[in-house]
Amino acid sequence: MSSASSSPTCIKDTLTSAYRASVAITASISGTSRSLLATLSEIPPLEPSAQALLDRARSILTSGPQLSMNVELADGEELPVAMHTLNQGAVWACLVGGGANPDLEDRVLEEAQDEEPHTTRMHDKIRKALAPEAKCLWFLCRKFFFTFNVAEKDGECYQHAWSYIFYHHRMYMGRLFMLDTDYHTALTRARMPRALEVYSDDLTRIARTPKGLWGWGDSGHGQLGFKSSKVDPTRLTFPACAEVAELEASLPPWEKHWMVTGVSLICDRTFILSSVGTVMAGGHPEWYVGPVVEENRPLFHPVAVPSGFVPDHIMHVGLINATTVILSMGDRQMISGGNYCGQLGLGHHSMMAGFEDLPYRVDRIMTSVDSVMSSVLSFNIFLSGRQLLFAGKVPIHVSNSGLLPGKRRDDKCLTPTPLRFPERVKGFWCDDYQIVWGTEGRSHLSDDYRQCTASVPIEATAYGTTSNVPCFRDSAGQWFEVADVSDVTCGVPGWSMEISPVDPAI
Repeated sequence: MSSASSSPTCIKDTLTSAYRASVAITASISGTSRSLLATLSEIPPLEPSAQALLDRARSILTSGPQLSMNVELADGEELPVAMHTLNQGAVWACLVGGGANPDLEDRVLEEAQDEEPHTTRMHDKIRKALAPEAKCLWFLCRKFFFTFNVAEKDGECYQHAWSYIFYHHRMYMGRLFMLDTDYHTALTRARMPRALEVYSDDLTRIARTPKGLWGWGDSGHGQLGFKSSKVDPTRLTFPACAEVAELEASLPPWEKHWMVTGVSLICDRTFILSSVGTVMAGGHPEWYVGPVVEENRPLFHPVAVPSGFVPDHIMHVGLINATTVILSMGDRQMISGGNYCGQLGLGHHSMMAGFEDLPYRVDRIMTSVDSVMSSVLSFNIFLSGRQLLFAGKVPIHVSNSGLLPGKRRDDKCLTPTPLRFPERVKGFWCDDYQIVWGTEGRSHLSDDYRQCTASVPIEATAYGTTSNVPCFRDSAGQWFEVADVSDVTCGVPGWSMEISPVDPAI
């Protein structure tokens, strides 16, 4: 090579430029580059082995497989019909349905181990369903990996582990895949229309779709409108709710979701709010709908409220027998639920047969019911404006707290009675064994289960127990044992609850 343009130095510079251009271009897009091809075409003939490699690179750029992202289209040109041209939701569904493991960081298994550390058989099933080698499918091309990252950011997931029961689902752009270790060996597509929203409780799920409501999981108390210990996704129907059924039937086939304005699903009962009223199904329907014919108990029924009362908001707490439900329509509120100790604050302890008007305002139900042990809760504490109001039978830990002066254990407050605090309260939490309240710079505890009371110099944000020792979390996230809160730190407890911020009157 005699010319300057064919000198080894010039060829090296051209190859270096081509390499730098390829790195810069492929770092930002996947697709052919006219500028890169032009640079490669300017390289003069090389030694045979080098020329073969260069020709192969040019061939891949001009005649190789169609690439997956940011391919420039000429005017009038359309994308080819191929998997890599599908929208992100369809690509994600194809990959997960084909066995790709979307849990790259093994969070599903780690959370299951944290919740149920001794159920190794469950852990083994999760490992087999979410195999490590199935993660590699997300790295086959840039489109797949991009889809994975978008789904992680914009998708939803839910998980519940209890004893030997494990359930997990993931949803992106309406496509929902579930893993129930009793029934599935892999993430399995839910056979129902694309979900717009999913409401989940421990063992039961309901999805709002353009084709109506679909439910799956446990319906042992009829909370899905029929009785079943385990059910695959099934469309919910309303044969005993004429107005709701007529409204749903009147909507176009792919616009049934407009019927629903709200869903509340807790434990063994479901409330569905619609523009023509509220319906419920599940445990103790007579409390909310009035007398029910026995064979129709599992069905959805219209709740018993005055004509024209169409709720726009629901407060629903509690499990099984310890349930309180408040329906609101603007400023008007109605209440029902278990009332055997007068815990609804209506001035009586008669069994409910529908909703009654609330004689006081409730902004939040403060009593925590978070376990089957709490299924006989006999009192409620309501936040009403700047007051915390107690209604029902006084338990020993509330009596020992001194917050209800003159009230002893097992006394009944049939009308709401304000809790009396010696100073301004900033945080509050209570269940049927413990009561916690926070003041400026301090937190206070009365615990019947551990038979202790305490006052510690921490403005706590959460309460929990570790090795059966009470502990508080401060505003910096550090946990301290109540035994010696100024000196003894501890790890994150196995059980904890957030302390709700409040500002009631002194």
